[in-house]
Amino acid sequence: MRKIRLFMLLLLAASFRLTAQVTCDPVFPSPTDEVTIYFEATQGNAALANLGGTVYMHTGVITTQSNSPSDWKHVPTTWGVADAVGVMTLVSPNLYKKTFPINTFYSVPAGETVLKMAFVFRNQDGSKVGRAADGSDIFYDVYPANSALLTKLVQPTAALSLASSGSQINVQGAASKDAALVLLDNGIQVAAATGKTLNYNLVTGAAGLHRVDFIATAGSEKDTSSFSYLVPGPVVAQDLPAGTELGINYINDQTVRLALYAPGKQVVYVAGSFNNWLPTDAYQMKRTTDGKTWWIELTGLVPGQIYTYQYLVDGSLRIADPLSTLVLDAGNDPFISASTYPNLPAYPTGKTSGAVTVLQTAQPPFNWQATDYARPKKTDLVIYELLLSDFVSAHDFQTVLDSLDYLEKLGITAIELMPVNEFDGNISWGYSPAFHKAIDKYYGSAEALKMLIDACHERNIAVIMDVVFNQASGSSPLAQLYWDSVNNRPAADNPWLNPTARHDFNVFNDFNHESQPTRIYVKNCLHYLQTEFKVDGFRFDLSKGFTQKNTLGNVNAWGQYDASRVAIWKDYANAVWATDATAYVILEHFAENIEEKELAEYGMMPWGNMRGAYRELALGFSSGSDLSGISYKQRGWTVANLIGYFESHDEERIGFECRTFGNTTSPTYNVKYLPVYTRRIELLNNLFYTVPGPKMLWQFGELAYDFSIRQCQNGAFNDNCRTELKPIRWDYYTDPYRRRLYDITAALLHLRQAYDVFETTDFQLNIGGGNGRTIRLNSASMNVHVVANVTTTQQVITANFQHLGTWYEYYTGATREVTTLTEGIVLAPGDYRLYTDQFVPLPPGLNTTPVVEIAGLLSGLEVYPNPSSSLFFVDFALDKAAEVRIEVQDMTGKNVAFIAGSHLPAGDQHIELTTEGWQPGCYFLSVRDENGARLTKRLVKM
Repeated sequence: MRKIRLFMLLLLAASFRLTAQVTCDPVFPSPTDEVTIYFEATQGNAALANLGGTVYMHTGVITTQSNSPSDWKHVPTTWGVADAVGVMTLVSPNLYKKTFPINTFYSVPAGETVLKMAFVFRNQDGSKVGRAADGSDIFYDVYPANSALLTKLVQPTAALSLASSGSQINVQGAASKDAALVLLDNGIQVAAATGKTLNYNLVTGAAGLHRVDFIATAGSEKDTSSFSYLVPGPVVAQDLPAGTELGINYINDQTVRLALYAPGKQVVYVAGSFNNWLPTDAYQMKRTTDGKTWWIELTGLVPGQIYTYQYLVDGSLRIADPLSTLVLDAGNDPFISASTYPNLPAYPTGKTSGAVTVLQTAQPPFNWQATDYARPKKTDLVIYELLLSDFVSAHDFQTVLDSLDYLEKLGITAIELMPVNEFDGNISWGYSPAFHKAIDKYYGSAEALKMLIDACHERNIAVIMDVVFNQASGSSPLAQLYWDSVNNRPAADNPWLNPTARHDFNVFNDFNHESQPTRIYVKNCLHYLQTEFKVDGFRFDLSKGFTQKNTLGNVNAWGQYDASRVAIWKDYANAVWATDATAYVILEHFAENIEEKELAEYGMMPWGNMRGAYRELALGFSSGSDLSGISYKQRGWTVANLIGYFESHDEERIGFECRTFGNTTSPTYNVKYLPVYTRRIELLNNLFYTVPGPKMLWQFGELAYDFSIRQCQNGAFNDNCRTELKPIRWDYYTDPYRRRLYDITAALLHLRQAYDVFETTDFQLNIGGGNGRTIRLNSASMNVHVVANVTTTQQVITANFQHLGTWYEYYTGATREVTTLTEGIVLAPGDYRLYTDQFVPLPPGLNTTPVVEIAGLLSGLEVYPNPSSSLFFVDFALDKAAEVRIEVQDMTGKNVAFIAGSHLPAGDQHIELTTEGWQPGCYFLSVRDENGARLTKRLVKM
């Protein structure tokens, strides 16, 4: 009997393999079974079809210990090598097999149960990968031993198929036991058999949706497996009503018009909560006479009710609307708390899969309060670049709103939000956009974003959106609609996306901005964000990538003048300004200066990255560091449209670099020492914000944030941490050295805002090199003179004052009677002066008095291993004997360890710190000297 059973199952597998991508013998395997897996290379994405070489199975299992339906466990195979464990046997052209016992092959521990086997298939180096048709992993169910009667549809594999009336669909059903088998089409029996298999060519019926049931009955047991096929009616050709845009058009409180650009598709339906997610005849979309756009009107909607929907394209692809303003996602939404997004609509679980679009008529209008808001002039811009998830632990718009007092006191005039448009996952920098028009729910609701923007405007703070139109992720409907599954990239006929990148810095799917559909899409999104949220402008990520010139492998050629790219940017800028004539158009461009000059003089504002020069000055190694590129005039521009910065989200933090690499050659001036490097950053700021033109700073730069860009919030340190969560250190504001840096920065920014001299075109910069640097700003109302010693030793720096008479040092209020225009000023290492020729009081609440310090007393704090489960070693150095206090606080500020009054000799110190009694989590260790100087490290107790 065993031989007969195997023979019958092999026959079954042989017949099924012609159309199924992966089959299994036995069809209903249990964890203790030996199985043979068959892989048909021409099916699915067909990437390995006619390979002519060895196929390797890469596999794992989904078990009761998996954290998600796709969380592979116990992977026995190795990727990218000639892996004997994964090699498959060729049975016949494009058919491969491998035999193994499930529990043993996967080394499944006792007490853990296999639920599914998971597969992808590859050539040796993994450059070609066989996956499901949609590019996903392939799964095969595993069943409990001696289970009840079960059925399985081996063919067709899709839950829904598109068919024409009178065509044939091969139906192959299997049962786990001998049974009476029947096949029903919309309840009418069309085939019957007895045994374990049914193989039937179903002739499709009339237009409409058909449900096909495969039913097995054995005694009192019964089981059903089903699929549906859809026979479309004739497509109605009718052009769009005047004024219709792509996406959702709200006609009135009960009617919406949906429009989808999808040329070349056969038929499109709308399926959603209004029709129980069934693509019925009434929801088949019309097509415009040019064959490119599909549309439908939904009527009889309940005003204010939330509806969800998708487009069903050609009977197999379900996508959300590419121009959705709110989408739901079953994979990520469960991790968004009610406090972040109150009353988040529920995902239609069990009805569909993938992202779904939300629509709602009769939405109440937002009650904007800042009705008399005036946008800051470009020359007044000091932009605070902010990533919500690394700025506030609640990662939401409301908590940022609650932090506006801090930002307003700092004196910034604009906030630039790193991408908040719907992106892949939750924790991300946001440069993997899936829906450019929707707001990512991990940061809160659209209403909460409007509240933040309105509150900023009430304080005369602009809000700039960082937007990512150089690329789209594979989750974007724009990618899914025209996808080359064999090569796992956009198809050649994709109207928006290039099949391959045109330059070396592309990460996801590259937009073709010479394509008219792309321009329509981008302008639609920009107009909506401007009008719906009243944003003040956009920072466009990787704007140099808006080109069709292929420069792969030649980065220098990519940056050369590109007339097509210039024309594209003028077109987009004109579109933004057509909506709002004074909106900011900011470009992360970094192209040849002649191109940036043309764009700047057209009214756009390119980024000016000056990190290298300012970094070297901060570290205290190079008096030759040339800062002059911070000036638009030095670049030959006629307009002050250069947004200068020395820190951004992409740059290593200056505080970290000083703490790690700072100059220690001076016995009395150690740049690695917190009191010193905070003063070095003060020095940078006075040689930065005083130069006319818009400026930008990265969040917490005003507090000398000194955790690396490569450090994770959990203490890990590697390249993968770059875009992961970072430690959020609001406690830095209470540190005396960091607080002084904040206050100096705030005093400088408020001065910059208050006086037009900082917008002057009459200025002289001596910041190109040398021990001393000076800046002179000239105007009829006030003159400014900055003088700085950038070295690590005391220097006499020559100041060339604009006129004789009384000058005032801004931070101290001290007067200086200038009797000769050229004067030598004695400055300590890293010291500076900012003189004005009229007295200007400091803003209230700021303390710019120097903190008493002894430079170099404490240095080199290191803690290891970190993380640790039981013991930390603490190393640091003292330049002379001192009283030292060591304490450890938990995240609430409570002391968990304290060593007071230890008198330690000069030199290297080594202390062992036990963690007995500590709960697992994050802590902060501080070492203080007798003068109040402090070094701090984050600890992670496992």
